[in-house]
Amino acid sequence: MIKLLKEKFEKGKKPAERGLDEKLKFGVIIIDKPIGPTSHETASFVKKILHLGKTGHTGTLDHNVSGVMVVLLENSCKTAVLFKNNIKNYVGVLKLERDLSEDEVKKAMRLFVGDIYQKPPLASAVAKKLRIRRIYEFDFIEKKGSRVLFKARVDAGTYIRTLCFHLGEFLGVGAEMEELRRTESGVFSENQAVILQKLVDAYWIYSQGSEKKLNKIILNIEDVLKMMKVKRVIASDFALHSISTGADLAVPGIVEMDEFDKGEVLGIFTGKGEIVCIGKTLMSSEEILNSKKGIAIDVERVIHSF
Repeated sequence: MIKLLKEKFEKGKKPAERGLDEKLKFGVIIIDKPIGPTSHETASFVKKILHLGKTGHTGTLDHNVSGVMVVLLENSCKTAVLFKNNIKNYVGVLKLERDLSEDEVKKAMRLFVGDIYQKPPLASAVAKKLRIRRIYEFDFIEKKGSRVLFKARVDAGTYIRTLCFHLGEFLGVGAEMEELRRTESGVFSENQAVILQKLVDAYWIYSQGSEKKLNKIILNIEDVLKMMKVKRVIASDFALHSISTGADLAVPGIVEMDEFDKGEVLGIFTGKGEIVCIGKTLMSSEEILNSKKGIAIDVERVIHSF
């Protein structure tokens, strides 16, 4: 990080020092979503299990798709904008309407790697606008009859069902997605995800006086953002009250910062590592280094008040 000022930080506390009750307000859980409920319903189950007021998620999975789902707790819901570019990995089964050779399928799949155009399906809640998504990998694993096992690594917001349909159209035989599982979401894999029953068990043990299991499942939002390498700015103690009540962050209030361009969305943190706000940069880091005054970051969402 680029250091602008020397300062002794006194306000707030390190995220690692939070008690579990406080951690529930600034936490993240990696859930292994089952087939059946929608993403919204799964997040709602987490809310009910933990007796919280609010939960959110960072990537929609259809009711018949399982796998890694990042669930945000309480105040952490406001950080969802920082997760929108997470790359997703999937394993799935597509069914061809007519059997083809392995070579034909493999060659066609390779042609879909790169930037493609997609329009969200009618059932989707988002605007039905044509958009570009990048397919990093679309790989053949094995084939049995007309069914093809595949893996895909794609941009967030890519519709795998639509990708399978378009593959079938290209091959001239038709195809549909039969099964799908998300194995990775951003930096998180299925090895880190917990099933809902384990969360229920951990909360019951917590209600009986032991925090250990639940504490292990819930991650601090700051640790998650660090793993994701989200760009950050460290604010001076004297600026914390004003920015946590909605004021923008001026150049004199910045103690340290990563390198960034104008127009980027990043996190504003205390010197002890707590996230305070989400903001959009009005100046690049280079411009801030060469300035003594001016508004550097437009505060868009307040996560933590001081």
